[in-house]
Amino acid sequence: MSHFSVLSTLPPDTLLGLMTAFRADPRPDKFDLGVGVYKDLAGETPILSAVKKAEARLIDAQTTKVYEGPRGNTDFCAHIEDFVFGKAHPARAEGRTTSFTVPGGCGALYSGISLMKRTGTKRVWVSKPTWPNHPNVVKSLGLEVKDYAYARDGEFYRLGMMADLSEAQPGDGVIIQGPCHNPTGIDPTLEDWKELGKLAKEKGLLVLLDVAYHGFAQSLDRDMDGVRAFMDEAGEAMIAYSCSKNLGLYRERTGCFLVLGETKDGIDAVTTHIADNGRATWSMPPAHGAGIVATVLGDAQLRAEWETELNAMRTRMKGLREDLSDALVKATGSNALAALKSQNGMFSRLPVTAAQTVELREKHGVYMPASGRINIAGLNPKDIPALSKILAGYL
Repeated sequence: MSHFSVLSTLPPDTLLGLMTAFRADPRPDKFDLGVGVYKDLAGETPILSAVKKAEARLIDAQTTKVYEGPRGNTDFCAHIEDFVFGKAHPARAEGRTTSFTVPGGCGALYSGISLMKRTGTKRVWVSKPTWPNHPNVVKSLGLEVKDYAYARDGEFYRLGMMADLSEAQPGDGVIIQGPCHNPTGIDPTLEDWKELGKLAKEKGLLVLLDVAYHGFAQSLDRDMDGVRAFMDEAGEAMIAYSCSKNLGLYRERTGCFLVLGETKDGIDAVTTHIADNGRATWSMPPAHGAGIVATVLGDAQLRAEWETELNAMRTRMKGLREDLSDALVKATGSNALAALKSQNGMFSRLPVTAAQTVELREKHGVYMPASGRINIAGLNPKDIPALSKILAGYL
């Protein structure tokens, strides 16, 4: 008997299946609101100009493909530490931070949950709703998943989140998304972040901050205000940082895993465990994407060019969000969808049922996950009037 006969076939990834179905749909009037990548006016996900130039420079200067070591590109790590902690954070000079190049945001997430497990964490809290791979990674590492309330009526639900996390036990892990929450687009205020940091400190919770859309909310500097306010109150935190979206490096799998600790001895020990975990999984981190980012951020002209491109992406998404919100308010005759304007980033969530998303797909060619999450960055302005009329029949 085959050893593999004991395995049952798992259902396909629903989002990947949605992408396949959209491509196969022959209808000329169809709308892809599902795939979580940025798209331009032509419906393409372009390589940023600054990235193209940096990559060409990187390849031209390369003399070897040898491993870079467990931490990967240390220049890249230093730049991401600048983003997350700030250049002058005293913890950096005191040796209370560490950072590792990892394979994308998922690699950082995996590193964080693995580190939680090594500290004795048994269960991890995630927002309801959240990005589906958060609970997937937690479960894959044999830990229990708990959820906390996050949003209500299109706004952050601080009372619900605080009430749920008050039930957490010391040593529990918590994943909190940074700016541009996926899938709701709803973010805590600065005061909310401070209160969450205080709660984490008081309860002894080990928190992983998932920063996947830095620069997509307000600006590179302002987007980190909440994350930094949390860390100031909590004293310790882990951070998963992804360059997939803000530098368009999706397939290069470019991420950074960072840790802030209260003591240098603790961070010295943490560093050995991150390296050990990495050795047992990907052995050595990928170099190409991190090299591109280090080149962009290490050159004043390339960095300025990238920031201009990033600002244009953010402005485009804000405009699309406002246009869709206005169109839905007009089509429905209700202000219920006006909250879309105050949300941030690529994603928002429409109040539709799973059955309605099926009907929208089959009858109208509107493709979105069963959760009702839509990718604002996938919209085309010319489609908004027709799309809003279709959606109005379900909202």
